[in-house]
Amino acid sequence: MRWATLARWWLLWLCCSLTVGAGAQDFRDPAQQRFAVWPNIAVVRASDLAEYAQDRQAIANLHAGKGDPEKLVAALQAVDTLQAHAQQGALNELGRSLNVQLIAELDALARQRGMANPKLHFDFADITPQQLQRPMVLDDLKKRIDRVQLAGYITYTRLDGNLVQATFTLVKLRSGASQSFSATVPVNLLAKTLATQVFDYFEGARFSAHRRPASAGEWIAAAPGHMDRLVSREVAVRYCATQGAVLPTAAELEMAEAAGFYGGGVALREGGMYHVQSGLYDTALAQDGDSRVRPNFIASVPNGLYYCVRHAAPVQAAKAVRGKAQQ
Repeated sequence: MRWATLARWWLLWLCCSLTVGAGAQDFRDPAQQRFAVWPNIAVVRASDLAEYAQDRQAIANLHAGKGDPEKLVAALQAVDTLQAHAQQGALNELGRSLNVQLIAELDALARQRGMANPKLHFDFADITPQQLQRPMVLDDLKKRIDRVQLAGYITYTRLDGNLVQATFTLVKLRSGASQSFSATVPVNLLAKTLATQVFDYFEGARFSAHRRPASAGEWIAAAPGHMDRLVSREVAVRYCATQGAVLPTAAELEMAEAAGFYGGGVALREGGMYHVQSGLYDTALAQDGDSRVRPNFIASVPNGLYYCVRHAAPVQAAKAVRGKAQQ
């Protein structure tokens, strides 16, 4: 059937867009732009996607033609067709009702915050209610393709009772970049929950990326054989030396913990003891920095975890460690 072919193209194109978007610029860029969203949002049971998870060549062909006006028209046509077909089997007509409720919730959030021109707006220009209930004809789609930047689809799985697990994915039609929002809530709260996530993402403050402290070194994890077990200070120092590194100071470990595992720093175990230059850094203490350091009277006792830090001049750092060990 024709709807199945169009739906296949659309879903393969959207699924592959997750890979294309990786490593790209912020999905919300340009920062001051308002994005026109196609008003038909396909709502599909997750189990129905299985038949489309095949034919990698079709995916490659779609990506080879991304940005092509004809392909963009085909994508929007597939959204309309898939949305209409999926609605027939959707849970209590979840498809159309969720589509409308999601847009209404986004509008309500904008009104509550006094935003006359929110970043997302749905392009209903010259579209009749009847056209929203069925796939739009090709000529009408071609007239609208130049003013639409985003299209979206929702996949859902019904859980126990009235719980629904759903993912709303927005895709930039001309680049394939995508951004997804997920929720597991009662079905009557699904539209509001997804709308809040989308609204906060597009309208919330955009913070600048963190910079690594100028003095930050290169962090090295404990030796593979030392992972998740206590070792002595002597053992930790010797292993760090083999890496051209040293134990961190308490201040360095504090800053690395503040940066976090995903910000170029480290993750410390709650209630853990870590070897540092001046003793043992105790994460269970409420104080910060040097106030968390306990004296380490016996360097040969296995009593701490550790990280190593390699500074800008690793050779000099290694010599300093060896010199201390010989004293």
